Amino acid sequence: MNKVLFYNTYTEKYMEGLPTGNGRLAAMMLGTPEKLRIALNHEWMWRGENRFREQEDVSCHIGEVRELLLAGDFYKGTELANEYFGGLGGISGIKNRVDPYQPVGDLYVTFDAGEISDYTRSLSLESGLSSTSFNSKYGRISEDLFVSMADGCMVLKISSELSSNFSVKLTRIFDPLCTISYEDISDGLVMKGSFKDGISFEAHIKINTNGTFVKDNSSIGEISVKDASETLVLINIGTDAKGNAPSKEIVWPAENNFDKLFERHKESFAIIMGNSCVEIDLPSLDSVPTDKRIELFREGKDPSMPLLYFEYGRYLLASGSAGELPLNLQGKWNEDLAPAWDADYHLDINLQMCYWFSETLGMRRATEPLFYLIERYVPYGREMAKNLYGCKGTTFTLQTDVWGRVTPESKGWAVWVGGAPWLCQHLFMHWRYAKDEKFLKERCYPVLKECAEFFEDYLYEKDGELWIVPSQSPENRFEGTGHFPVSLCVNSAMDIQLVTELLTNAIESAKILSVDSDKIELWTEILSKLPKLTIDSNGRLNEWDKERKEVEPGHRHLSHLYGLHPSQLFERNSIEWTAAEKSLDARMAYGGGHTGWSRSWVACMMARLLRGEEAMHHLQRLICDFATVSLLDLHPPRIFQIDGNMGGTAAVCEMLMQSRYGELYLIPALPSEWKNGYVKNFCAQDALTVSFEWKDSKITSFTLESAEEQNIKVIFGDSKMEIRLSGGVPKTVNV
Repeated sequence: MNKVLFYNTYTEKYMEGLPTGNGRLAAMMLGTPEKLRIALNHEWMWRGENRFREQEDVSCHIGEVRELLLAGDFYKGTELANEYFGGLGGISGIKNRVDPYQPVGDLYVTFDAGEISDYTRSLSLESGLSSTSFNSKYGRISEDLFVSMADGCMVLKISSELSSNFSVKLTRIFDPLCTISYEDISDGLVMKGSFKDGISFEAHIKINTNGTFVKDNSSIGEISVKDASETLVLINIGTDAKGNAPSKEIVWPAENNFDKLFERHKESFAIIMGNSCVEIDLPSLDSVPTDKRIELFREGKDPSMPLLYFEYGRYLLASGSAGELPLNLQGKWNEDLAPAWDADYHLDINLQMCYWFSETLGMRRATEPLFYLIERYVPYGREMAKNLYGCKGTTFTLQTDVWGRVTPESKGWAVWVGGAPWLCQHLFMHWRYAKDEKFLKERCYPVLKECAEFFEDYLYEKDGELWIVPSQSPENRFEGTGHFPVSLCVNSAMDIQLVTELLTNAIESAKILSVDSDKIELWTEILSKLPKLTIDSNGRLNEWDKERKEVEPGHRHLSHLYGLHPSQLFERNSIEWTAAEKSLDARMAYGGGHTGWSRSWVACMMARLLRGEEAMHHLQRLICDFATVSLLDLHPPRIFQIDGNMGGTAAVCEMLMQSRYGELYLIPALPSEWKNGYVKNFCAQDALTVSFEWKDSKITSFTLESAEEQNIKVIFGDSKMEIRLSGGVPKTVNV
């Protein structure tokens, strides 16, 4: 399959542009032949006005709220909990203190190109090269852009068959709270910006051309290039978000040769992408433009489109998560001063979904920013645990930004203690996949321990059980809680599952490390006292403590099914597994999955349930209903959110391979149209590398390689094999 997006039409719509990035820097390439636009982003470009915010101590109110909720007065309990612990934003009508992720500005390349013909634009998902080309009065003009993983800057080459004239302009949308100025440098210019009461930033461009350039308009950020057939524009951006002057971040490569810079970039980009490979024998429409392919896919005529979507999610993770910070709601690509939900970090699925496939595809370098952010949150999480609930340990609120100040900032939604344990799952699963004991000891277990210590205090003992109160099931509600968007309650199913998983993983980690025997004993006792999950009169898993009437039975969130996916808390074919399946079917019968990320979650769950045809159906609906022409994911009404892209890639992984402790499932949810194919170098738990091939929907061979000696049970179709592996020695089985 040709891993390229390409088009014969241009666009001025940002969400139809082509994204590139190296994690630290990001660019969206769009525009017209006469006016190329490169929208610029930097991962630390958050306004910074609220980066030192604090939370007052309101923990004295926790008893009052608990009394109401325990008495069944959910309306008053929800009202007071939000008043005391909900913060600003949300239903308060007052802007919260989350700093929005900001655009740096735009680089424009403007030609007086005459009559235009034969226009194309493309993006390589294997290298991150974004290109446009077209015929003009200067002959064929080409514009090639990549964001270097090796040299840390953006590299733009502008070439033409005949000597051409054009302008390069660096600018930023008007923002009354941001001061912009320009400064000449010998071979380019600098745009300097400063947010009132916030951070400062600089965008630098350097120009190397075989023509000449004139700085008559450099005071407004514009440079004219004359009589040039090849021009190299280097772009770099710095901020003072981490305490250093923006210019300290600006580093340039030693050479100005595009081809050499690109080769260096490709080598580094390939490392981030990993070496996994998926090939499925399907008709190829590689010669058809991507926008036309999407139209054909909607008509059922392009069966390979889900594989392109799969590769795109992998590409977006590599391009957006190779710096210091993880993907936000829009990855690293945003053009708006006031983006939806501030393009922030939502910890009740959106951030987590972006990393569901990273371990399977061996993209471990791309997960590092997620772990960095978690560790960044822990110290302030201690303050939140103390100030909100009077507890030790650490806790994270539902919505936050990059500064680590995990204060509640979304009244109506914010009173929830599940964000930290959910993120702990990613730390622990990294251990399970990599079996890196240094990581377990120094990074994973310390966070798990602090999160577990929070629940030592937060859980409320009643009738011999330890109850979770306040509790919620993000972001759903039941009747009897009035106008509030989320119902607060006692013992939501999701919170029970999160605490169970957290303590179970903390116990396992402590035992492996031979530490904290007293904690093992305490956590084991807590587990024995947690409430049990309950099942309703229709055999469905209750979302709350007992059967309650949902206000929105087709709600977008599937929080109570966490134990099915992404967790592996529910054993296959257990009572909870069956009840979760019935709950999922009911949710879909009422129209669930009506956002991009929600639909991709449904696809993952259907795959986890071994329902391959339905997993494919929801993957198809994800692409047909929630994708722009450049395949970027949409949240209704048409808001770009990257999580659905990533969930779609995760769904394909789930369809092809599933890994549980000591067990490996090959093609567990294979749709009928994927009859023949192969996978190379998928990663599984127990530090396994897995390759396999299938024909006529049946496994024909597989190869396993383990970092350590172990037994693994391999399951495919009706077959089960117990395989003994020696450390570092591949074992191939022909079926």
